Amino acid sequence: MDKFIKNKLKDLKLSNNYRVRRPRDSGNSHIFIYKKKEYLSFASNDYLSLSNDKRVINSAKKALEKYGYSTSSSALISGFTKAHYKLEEELSDFLGQEKTLLFSTGYQANLGVIKSLVSRSDNIISDQLNHASLIDGSILSRAIFKRYKHSDINDLEHVLSSLDKNKKKLIISDSLFSMDGDIAEIKKINTKANKYKALLLIDEAHALGVHGKDGRGIVNNLKLNNKKNIFITGTFGKSFGTFGAFFSGRSDYVEYVMQKSRSYIYSTSLPANAVEATRRSLKIIKNETWRREKLFSLIKYFRKNIRSMDYQVLNSDSQIQIILICDTKKALYVSEKLLKHGIYLPAIRPPTVEEGKARLRISLTVDHEESDIDYLLNILDTIYKKSCTILK
Repeated sequence: MDKFIKNKLKDLKLSNNYRVRRPRDSGNSHIFIYKKKEYLSFASNDYLSLSNDKRVINSAKKALEKYGYSTSSSALISGFTKAHYKLEEELSDFLGQEKTLLFSTGYQANLGVIKSLVSRSDNIISDQLNHASLIDGSILSRAIFKRYKHSDINDLEHVLSSLDKNKKKLIISDSLFSMDGDIAEIKKINTKANKYKALLLIDEAHALGVHGKDGRGIVNNLKLNNKKNIFITGTFGKSFGTFGAFFSGRSDYVEYVMQKSRSYIYSTSLPANAVEATRRSLKIIKNETWRREKLFSLIKYFRKNIRSMDYQVLNSDSQIQIILICDTKKALYVSEKLLKHGIYLPAIRPPTVEEGKARLRISLTVDHEESDIDYLLNILDTIYKKSCTILK
């Protein structure tokens, strides 16, 4: 067995897919401190730059003094505090949903929700590029699992039409795809869901806080909230700058998930300090529209300037911008050279993305300025041209 593991690790290194962690010694902003050196970072999902906000931090501090660090129990035993109750109510109001259930992580939420909504003989139809938690939740549910081509509504219908009309169907999609930056055509997906009497689960993890009126997400923006067949999951570890996750929808379904979800029932609930931090963050998101305005201004500026450069850029109007490099070795080379120029931007490689589709995932945040984008693109231009010569 030891030899097997050693060979597997060796294979990962030879294929340029071996991961190395860099322990940062800084907060979660556009500045990444590593080994006492500052780097300009484009690798954080803290899109609205709230994780370092003093108001959010102070809310967490007050909750620590009141509730202690851990709830030391699952929510169904003694781990459900008044703070948890209030956040669920406030999120339901924010999202325009009847009821919301808090989970400890987005991964747990997707695993628990999917397994609760379907059983072994049911059907799951999933976008090909859905997040790993949605894929794993689908597989672990033991339902019949099929994928449709990414954002291909015709292929979605082709899959739906091939299924037993008497069996339950659950369509699953991210609203904003984290590794491509594009937005799902949720309205068209829902039209097909209604036609084939399917349930629809949308993961708003990367859209919430940024997209839609007051950052209420894409489902809300399309006025598809509070529909009998549509549910959403999402996380607080991105735009909210905190920690935790949720499931939201019609009351009876949310109540059922609470009764059935093993990842909810058998997990220690979210620490109350994380809950109170999220409550404060939610208020800021609703009231400080300038954050979204600045972020979309940066997105527009990035798109305008990248068009004049010779890169293969994916079509994205979101805070996630993708430069396809394709070759994993070249993507690693570019990433390492950027680091030497003071820019932290890890290469995204398989299995996170498909073989032959390695990339740079540029994550824009409110902390960034146009001058940061200028610096990134100028350095990247020099490095990328050199890499094409060296790594032919």
